Amino acid sequence: MSQSHIILVRHGEASAGWSVHPDPGLSELGREQAAEAGKSLIEKIPCYQLISSPKKRAIETMEMMINERECSFQLDSRFIEIPSDNIETAEKRDWLIKIFTTPIKALPEAVKEWRINLITWLEKIEGNLIVTTHFMVINALVSYITSNNKISYFHPDYASRTEIFFKNGKMTQLILGDDKKTVINL
Repeated sequence: MSQSHIILVRHGEASAGWSVHPDPGLSELGREQAAEAGKSLIEKIPCYQLISSPKKRAIETMEMMINERECSFQLDSRFIEIPSDNIETAEKRDWLIKIFTTPIKALPEAVKEWRINLITWLEKIEGNLIVTTHFMVINALVSYITSNNKISYFHPDYASRTEIFFKNGKMTQLILGDDKKTVINL
């Protein structure tokens, strides 16, 4: 009998918008949010495999969460934010809004491939993990789990945690992170 527990932590508030800076770190508030998330996970951090998106705000969130504990974490590019490199900065906000309501079958090929990589990871996962990642990564995984027709499912707040439990390869429980209508910094 195998059991897995995955905790997806959305990064804390970024210091700059998505369309303003390609890889911002955390704002002061974001650092506080990440430290608070770490306090709520204090017992799990030493026992779980730790993974972070390679984006600065996710790395800083993990660093604030582990807060000088003797822990290391891996960077994994599968958990990077939704691919939008080919979208002009001025058009990113409108593009993302459109992606929220686009049926999965009609998503751009790069987004479909990114989503499939996440799903493949999820279907093969073993063990207990804490992953610091992004709004759309969490949504892509939750929308898959819930068989939602769109990639967007809910609005996880900064530094919130979404938990997925598996037993013998089957999902047994999904706990959504705090659902806030947060502003996505563009």
